[in-house]
Amino acid sequence: MAFSAYNTRFINPTTNAELTATTVPVRGEIQSISFSGISAAEIDVTQLSSTAKQYILGTLDGGTVEVVAFMSTGANLQPTLPTSGASTPTAMKVIFGNEDAGKDGVTVAFSAYVQNTTMEASVDGAVQVNYTLRISGDVTVAYLNRT
Repeated sequence: MAFSAYNTRFINPTTNAELTATTVPVRGEIQSISFSGISAAEIDVTQLSSTAKQYILGTLDGGTVEVVAFMSTGANLQPTLPTSGASTPTAMKVIFGNEDAGKDGVTVAFSAYVQNTTMEASVDGAVQVNYTLRISGDVTVAYLNRT
């Protein structure tokens, strides 16, 4: 059965404390989160005697996380911009679903950099900031079964 996206949020994977505007590179009121491009490299191991192409999987590419947020006001809520030469990604965990209420859900833990930031404003619309986070390292997915 599907579960609600209500209360989906970023947390610190070590302490399980909710990440705040000063501790997470994604700032603003989050509207959507999308993981994409998680894939493994494909290595061609076809031999001259093979009758069909053969492959094995190589290293995992964690892909990216696209986050859309409404821009918020306040000194610590300005959009985070990519940092040239950044060497330490931020560890994060996304909890999909309302697991605080004892419901089922999924967690995705990863470390990432802010790769791209765009800001948009339109007539009769809230100002949005769009982030592309580049995952660096492993991605861990866990299912929370509360039933």
